[in-house]
Amino acid sequence: MVGLCLAILMAVFAASGVFAQEEGTEEKESAAAVIEQVMEETGIDGARAKFFLLKTKKEDYSFIESEFTALGNKLIQAERPREAVAALEMAAEIFPNSASVYRLMAVAHYAAGDAEQSLEFIAKMRSIRDEATLADFLKRNEGKLAATAEEVIERHIEATGGRKAWKAVKTMVLVFSIQSTRGQQTRMVRMYKRPYYFRQGPESGGRFTATDGKSVWGVSDKGWRKMGGNAHPYIRMASLDNWLIDYPTKKVSYTFIGLEFLESSPVYHLRRTFWDGYQEDLFFSAITNLLTEIRSDYIQGQPFMESYKSLWNYREVGGIKIPYIFIRNVGSMGPPHGGLFEEVKINVPLDDSLFIPPKDKK
Repeated sequence: MVGLCLAILMAVFAASGVFAQEEGTEEKESAAAVIEQVMEETGIDGARAKFFLLKTKKEDYSFIESEFTALGNKLIQAERPREAVAALEMAAEIFPNSASVYRLMAVAHYAAGDAEQSLEFIAKMRSIRDEATLADFLKRNEGKLAATAEEVIERHIEATGGRKAWKAVKTMVLVFSIQSTRGQQTRMVRMYKRPYYFRQGPESGGRFTATDGKSVWGVSDKGWRKMGGNAHPYIRMASLDNWLIDYPTKKVSYTFIGLEFLESSPVYHLRRTFWDGYQEDLFFSAITNLLTEIRSDYIQGQPFMESYKSLWNYREVGGIKIPYIFIRNVGSMGPPHGGLFEEVKINVPLDDSLFIPPKDKK
């Protein structure tokens, strides 16, 4: 199995041009060739000592990236992964921003049985590659990209139907299946009604949580019970348009962090701050302008509870587009779990009594 995985890695990296040779270099003695010879004669320690000396006389030797990667590849193919790691460590010292070197480092460490370190070098390779890709993306889209939080949000609103279409939505009912962290499948119902009515609970049974945007109630067969200090998350869920329409009037602010890469795709990174100081990081695709991920501390100030929600498969319903698939984790509370929207209803009649206790009905 290890051999097969290694062969696949090598094939992928070879197809990526990892081992392409460079031309037109000066005719100096090859540093990689010297290292190879010394490694054959005195082993890894001797090669490292020789490399240290070569660095002090860099003007007398040619340090060519492709020659070092070719040496690393040769040693991997010869089933000498530890020596390959040593040679590629030297290459990384001379070419610290080479994605090709780190790709091979991942292969060499995997071949040597260091799966964890292999993953670390894959991550580093991707980081370097993404930086280069991002720079190219910026160059190709110069003058076309959003540069403020307001621009990003406006583009997202337009991409999902437009401000007029969103404001025309007065109520929304979502029925979705969600798999819990324990692998249990549950059908849930979520209801919205403007301005800030929200309700969510299992489709079957009479248990749910509801809010009018100010107070939050937990409802069971024992009746309506007003929630205390842990009610804020439900109030933050109460905006039908996800706090993106007319947000300045709602004591919600956004900060433009920058253009970044997320899962190998360029994204706008915004930070959202709520009226109570709670913050979330939002990532919008710079290509489609759709919101793709939300990150936050599930419990504020406790990094081990870092939470994220990834959004996919936007579909149009009632003139607006919403994501039909999401994956979410809640920090250290368990593995990620997912959900799939099965029914979406727009502008259906929803009585206030669905969201507030009968005695509070206006």
